[in-house]
Amino acid sequence: MKILILGANGFIGNALCKKLLENENIEVYALDLSNDKLDHSFGNSRFHFVEGDININHEWIEYHIRKCDIIIPLVAIATPNVYVTDPLRVFQLDFEANLEIVKMVAKYHKRLIFPSTSETYGMCEDAVFNEYTSNLVLGPINKCRWIYSASKQLLDRVIFAYAEKNDLTCTIFRPFNWIGPRLDSMKEAQLGNGRVVTIFLYNLINGKDIVLVDGGHQRRSFTYLDDGIDALIKIIKHDNQMLNKKIFNIGNPNNDISIKELAHLMIKTYNEFSNDIYRGKIVTKSQNDFYGDGYEDIPIRVPDIQEAKKKLNWEPKYDISQSIKKTITSYLKDEGYLK
Repeated sequence: MKILILGANGFIGNALCKKLLENENIEVYALDLSNDKLDHSFGNSRFHFVEGDININHEWIEYHIRKCDIIIPLVAIATPNVYVTDPLRVFQLDFEANLEIVKMVAKYHKRLIFPSTSETYGMCEDAVFNEYTSNLVLGPINKCRWIYSASKQLLDRVIFAYAEKNDLTCTIFRPFNWIGPRLDSMKEAQLGNGRVVTIFLYNLINGKDIVLVDGGHQRRSFTYLDDGIDALIKIIKHDNQMLNKKIFNIGNPNNDISIKELAHLMIKTYNEFSNDIYRGKIVTKSQNDFYGDGYEDIPIRVPDIQEAKKKLNWEPKYDISQSIKKTITSYLKDEGYLK
């Protein structure tokens, strides 16, 4: 089996490459702007990496879409700060550039495994979000943070339209706050371009105050990376016709906690495993002060995972304490802070 992974050096991409290469019957063709997270895959004769940009390397990408059995485009901007500060960049990469990939997949009638997002559900009022019955509710146009959700949602719809015409087969997965090793770099977190776990961790390591937006009452369902990769492997191995036009929430509803609770758990875990004790404090800012006028937060994000349980025979294994512990210790080890 030949698999093309675009965005192979990202958080999900590098871990997926590593796992796929454990199977001697799989070859991985990979593209990304850099390769610093792919050290575990280099040297494997079945791993073929090219440094490139999906906005530029069209001929290479088209050739490999034609050559490969499965295409997994993981290139996207998925950090809230950028939604607000550079929404057109988000739209160009997350929608326009990925749309060209989808069109090529349809041209050659290939199988597409596409990463949607839990943010497509937006401000849905359901207690848990179901792939087929929950309404996708977005905020007003002047809140430009919704451009990420809208871009992903529209691409989901375009992919389904191609599948309805039998131009491609597709499976869409929606990650719910995956965390784990190599989530974001500490440099990205320092600049505020990381996700909440890495931003908090950067502040823990550097003794800086942890900022809770509007008191940290927002709730998220955090999912450990290994659980997410396990689900992707099951999708890849599954018969593509059986999973055609299927959507899967890949998350852990049992790990639903508030951001305030997350902060306290991370402080406790950090103090247990670091060479130092965190000496900063927890402070609160309004979302307007923290993100600017274009931001609007999502109060809850809990996945219904019955579809994944039934169709994939999958469910997550790591509870929130394990997930945070494994994530923090991986970073402390990489940064040389582990006891």
